[in-house]
Amino acid sequence: MGGGEYSYLDLIAHLPEKYPVIASLPSEDLLAARIREKGIPTVIIPLAPINPTCIFKMVNAIRQIKDVCKMRNIHLIYANGSRAAFYGGLAGRLCSIPVIWHCRVSEADPYLDFILLRLVNRIVANSQATASRFSSRYQNKIDKVYNGIALKWFRDEEIQRPSFIENDWVVILVVARVSKLKRHDLILSAFEKVALDDKNIHLICVGGKDHSEPDWWNELQEKTKRSPFSDRVHWIGSVDDIRPWYRGASVMVLSSSNESFGRVVVEAMASGVPVIATRSGGIPEIVTHMQNGMLVPENDSEAIASAIVRILHDSDLKERIREEGLKHAEIFSIDVHIENMLRIFDQALN
Repeated sequence: MGGGEYSYLDLIAHLPEKYPVIASLPSEDLLAARIREKGIPTVIIPLAPINPTCIFKMVNAIRQIKDVCKMRNIHLIYANGSRAAFYGGLAGRLCSIPVIWHCRVSEADPYLDFILLRLVNRIVANSQATASRFSSRYQNKIDKVYNGIALKWFRDEEIQRPSFIENDWVVILVVARVSKLKRHDLILSAFEKVALDDKNIHLICVGGKDHSEPDWWNELQEKTKRSPFSDRVHWIGSVDDIRPWYRGASVMVLSSSNESFGRVVVEAMASGVPVIATRSGGIPEIVTHMQNGMLVPENDSEAIASAIVRILHDSDLKERIREEGLKHAEIFSIDVHIENMLRIFDQALN
């Protein structure tokens, strides 16, 4: 599960009873299990790739969605992603049901976007960077709504750091799936620059492999083995609860080359962890440089290293950024998110 899946789960799990949800998912996976844990009815409808060679599977999926809408008396289709918007959009047209596409990716798809812009009634963009994916002629169809975070959950004072983290460690934390987009290689290079001067600094990377990029994982493991500080680089993998790792962090670093929103930035802020992130995509909409975090250029390990050194050695700066981050996270609370989404739902229904 990535940030988009967690944001989707938070949304449907926090909707008031007035808006009962039936979740349609393409496969039995972790997201499906988490949704069922929330007591939300779930159906599995595989969504074939949008390709002429899969036409029969595509038609069958549209038929199944249409049947669910009619049998369950559905009033609104909410599509979390492009493929879901394609299938949901066609089923919505057949059933005369409004369709909302929640777009969480800033990279345009010149072929599919053309279709989806005409299929759906409204588009929710998770940042201005994502909204800019579409031409100006369609901006009146788009609502910008930042992803919501369950702040109270992240601020549970009973959560303690993992026993894995020793008392004298100074932890640089990375929270991201291991894909090329997240640029773990830059952080590894930056870590080698700062680890030389402080034997207590450790790098902890939390996040699972991206199974579409297995070679990238292998390349990073080889890079780690060759590092003179390999004993202080820790690949944790996926975790069920990220909160203990935030508790043990001195700073959280996100070096993505293009991040449409940056959910982990808000999570770190809400947890009282200072943030260093790239000036990319939607991140500058969250982080104000030298106020509630530090921004660095893309593809610049030297800048990341300099920012880490500065924030770890300037206690006044670190505390100011931590406090401002805690305040700023309130903008991204799940309550604010739900309020904005319900307004859009009501407009579509009316």
